[in-house]
Amino acid sequence: MSARLPPELTVGFEEIDRQHRRLIDLMDAAAAAARAGDLAGARGAVAALGDELVTHFSSEEGFMAETLYPDRGRHKAAHDLFLQDFAQLGGELEAGLSDLAVHWLTVRVPEWVKFHIGVNDVPLGQYLTARHFRPEQPRSPAAKPRPS
Repeated sequence: MSARLPPELTVGFEEIDRQHRRLIDLMDAAAAAARAGDLAGARGAVAALGDELVTHFSSEEGFMAETLYPDRGRHKAAHDLFLQDFAQLGGELEAGLSDLAVHWLTVRVPEWVKFHIGVNDVPLGQYLTARHFRPEQPRSPAAKPRPS
């Protein structure tokens, strides 16, 4: 699933689709470590996934704010709820690779991400595409500020 997104998970906005491919790669790594009973691997994969989720959510929230996306409040609330859940997973992993932690990594997190993409991100991608939105390219630290 990492080489390309299945049609039902493609939002049609390349920057978001690229981020989703990365998230799915990290989810797959976390699930594989959990299935193998590799606690250190699962913890490392969850940490990387958490970092990527925060970056991804921040990116989407920036796009929504910049374009005044009408559903941005509901969409951000979904991000916030998921991050609360995800923090609980981190706490569960601190105690070890329990059956609950394995279930979260192999079922709950992937189901949530797929649901969220279908319900929240597909409409966002359509909205951004319809408006021909192009995110600003990140500037390097050496880049000079633009004149006001």
